[in-house]
Amino acid sequence: MKFLYRKDRLIYGLINDQKAKDCTIEDLVKVNNDLMKNKINDLTEEDIAEILALAESGSSVFLEKFHAHFPDFIPNVLSINSSLIASELNICALMRLNFDTKKIALCTNSSVRAIESRKYRIRKKLDIPSDMNINYFIFKV
Repeated sequence: MKFLYRKDRLIYGLINDQKAKDCTIEDLVKVNNDLMKNKINDLTEEDIAEILALAESGSSVFLEKFHAHFPDFIPNVLSINSSLIASELNICALMRLNFDTKKIALCTNSSVRAIESRKYRIRKKLDIPSDMNINYFIFKV
């Protein structure tokens, strides 16, 4: 009988943990969407389409256009660590546009694993805690 009671308590605890994790994920998604809306509301749809097209085509003009529309982003990132190189800044800009790892890999003609490694190095250079989502950190910059 005690075994069944302990088993039920364990299952109940696991269910509550899962509910808490689901709530956390939903909260992060909501914060992410709110941040994107706040930053992108200042841009016209044409500006957004132009930036996204340049990013997806891997154009060398992308970073310049991005900087023109988000003038504070790159200086803020460089204020955290000035040793970031241009390709790392490019990846940060793509993350700022809410691109996932696979899409960043397509835009930069890299493998998904290479982008994961670059994101890891960026995380270390910017001293982002391991428990914080890197995309959330980039949005806050």
